[in-house]
Amino acid sequence: MKGHLSTLVLWLLLLTIRDIAGADELRLVNGGSPCAGRVEVKHQDQWGTVCDTNWDMEDAEVVCKQLGYGAAVSAPGLAHFGPGYGPIWLDNVACHGIESALWHCGNEGWGQSDCGHGEDAGVTCSGYTGFQLVNGSIACSGRVEIQVLGAWGTLCDSRWDLLDANVLCHQLDCGFAVSAPGGGYFGKGNGSVWTDTFHCKGTETHLGHCPVTALGASQCSHDNDASVICSGRSESLRLLIGESRCDGRVEISLRGVWSRVLDDQWDMDDASVVCRELQCGVAEKAYNPPKSERGTGPVGLRRVQCAGNESNLTLCIISTSEAEQAGIAEDVGVVCS
Repeated sequence: MKGHLSTLVLWLLLLTIRDIAGADELRLVNGGSPCAGRVEVKHQDQWGTVCDTNWDMEDAEVVCKQLGYGAAVSAPGLAHFGPGYGPIWLDNVACHGIESALWHCGNEGWGQSDCGHGEDAGVTCSGYTGFQLVNGSIACSGRVEIQVLGAWGTLCDSRWDLLDANVLCHQLDCGFAVSAPGGGYFGKGNGSVWTDTFHCKGTETHLGHCPVTALGASQCSHDNDASVICSGRSESLRLLIGESRCDGRVEISLRGVWSRVLDDQWDMDDASVVCRELQCGVAEKAYNPPKSERGTGPVGLRRVQCAGNESNLTLCIISTSEAEQAGIAEDVGVVCS
């Protein structure tokens, strides 16, 4: 019995060693940087490609995450990074974006493809593997530091603006951007000064999802470190001049100051977030209060655009334009169940 048991243990050990030695691998080829290129998979000790049929950003997201290259920026097909060679290992890949490896996504099976190498799939990853705010007096403000493939550095302020900052604030669960100062406002950092220019609309969920231009060498130094001051999550909401604490004109407390919320397109999605944050059930009405109920104090938020599932009003998309003039007719109110 002991002899049979020893043989079984040895067989399992050899099987494990064989599986490790022949483990599937992933790489990006011919993209000009480690973070972009043609997607290649090593299976049965042979490198091959992936067909671009139904290839999309969720598939690319799994590739970037698996390689530790940040967020997916694009998912080009049609051999954008040149045609590969060898077998086309995967076809009709259908990822949800949360899988730990590309071959864990739905597909036709290893080597089951009718594609040619003119249809090889590609990926461009952001390369950004971490973001943090440093040296601010509160968690939601500070010098912008970015980790690129494991190395931390600061960001040049030459093209850094409020739209870019707004995306980072949302990404860090810090509300919306109040300002985006440069000039080493929160002190000089260490390490590299990244010169990438982000071209954000301000509505993206992650800075790595914004179009980016790599400027290469520049005259930026740590004297030019970019920074951001975010609103932080609202400390509290309240409803005034209603029949209960769950209906009335909306006011928000930001940094200890009660302020008005103004909007000319206030809707039920926005109202739903207020009701949820106040634990007042579901929204029954979103309205602009009559003149007699309008506020006169400072303005905290303008033009709020919620999806309806946010947990906090400052996590919705907030207008960052300083040029917009607040009109008292835009005060907002809700009625919650």
